[in-house]
This record gives sequence, structure tokens and C-alpha cells, in this order.
Amino acid sequence: MDDLTLNLMALFAFALIGSVIFFIVRRSQAENEQAILKLASEKGWKYESIRESLAWGLHLSSPRWTLEAMSHSSPGETAPGSSNVTMLTTWYANLPGSTLLIGARTSQVNLGGMGEVLTRQVLQLALGADAADLSEIQAGSADFRQKYMIWAQAAKQDKYLLTASLESALLNWRGEKPLIKRTSEGLTIELRGIRLQKAADLRALAELGELLLERPDL
Repeated sequence: MDDLTLNLMALFAFALIGSVIFFIVRRSQAENEQAILKLASEKGWKYESIRESLAWGLHLSSPRWTLEAMSHSSPGETAPGSSNVTMLTTWYANLPGSTLLIGARTSQVNLGGMGEVLTRQVLQLALGADAADLSEIQAGSADFRQKYMIWAQAAKQDKYLLTASLESALLNWRGEKPLIKRTSEGLTIELRGIRLQKAADLRALAELGELLLERPDL
């Protein structure tokens, strides 16, 4: 068997493997989209698949909230080893109010005054101009306070926000911890650097948002 024949056989094998992988991926994507469509139909949500040149993902909505899971690509070249694709999943409800943040607790290392500065920088990054006059609220179990922090302007009012069901949902959350924010622009839950794609994950985020909407003071 000469070299030409061997090379042709190798190319055929690679092409066959590539075709099989492509078929499996496309079938998995189709099955996942069908699962999302079924979920949306059962819940009475609207579903939209988004496919644009520099953005792709999905949009879900109910009468009380919207959910977007998107990837965005920036035009132009990137440095070696880096990516120009950013991902973000956001649940949103049009319920503005005094500033409130529930998110993953920053490092537990005792940094003294430097730790306070770093925390304020994190708040500023997350909330922008709405980060002024915040106080940390001590609420929830010891396990919750070790993993999450709550900052608010209306501390006396918002200390009752953390219901037992919301605390349980956050403690049992798998993967990147959600960032819950209420600002003058509304109420959001963000998963930064993540684009949720599976029906079960989208349902979990929507249900977390529904727990927030159960609060009569929101």
C-alpha cells in the first residue's frame, strides 16, 4: 500500500469522524431546543431563538419577567490565548427600588481595611452609581452568610427579603453563584460569563426569579 493510498484513507477517516461528531452535536442541539420549547409551552412562556452575526442565544419571557441567555462576539482580532466572545445570562423584572445586592461573598481572608476597599470596588463594579450608601445586612444561616453577602440601602426593610425558600435555593445552587440586584432600573439576576442552554438550568433560574417575586415588598 503506497503513501498516497494511506493518506487518502486517513483523510477519509478524519472526514468520517468529523461528520459523526457534527451529526451528534446537531442532534443534541435539536433535542435541547425541543426541551426548551416544551418547557416554555408548559409554563406559558414565550421563547425566541436569537441568531445574529455577532450575537446568539435565546430569549424567554412571561408577563412578569424576561430571561436572556446570550453570547456576544466583538469584531476584530484577539490576542493569542484570549477570546472575543462574552457570555451573560440575565433574568429581569421591572421592579425598581432602593439598591439591594445579594451575591457571592468575597474572600474570607482577613485583609483589614484593604478588604473593605476591595468589597467596595466589587459593589461599584456591580452596581455603578447605585452603589452609594450601602450597608451589609446580617441575615440567614451561618452557612448562608459564609457563602453569600447582602448589601442594601434600606437595611431595616430589606433584611426580611431572605425567605427560607430563597435561602435554600441559593445554597443549593450549582455552578456560578447568581448575582441578584435591585436598582433604579429594576430587579435582575445575573450569571456572568455563562450562557445557560439547557432547559433544566433555564427553569432553575426562572424559578429563582419567581421566588423573588413572591415578596410583596418588591
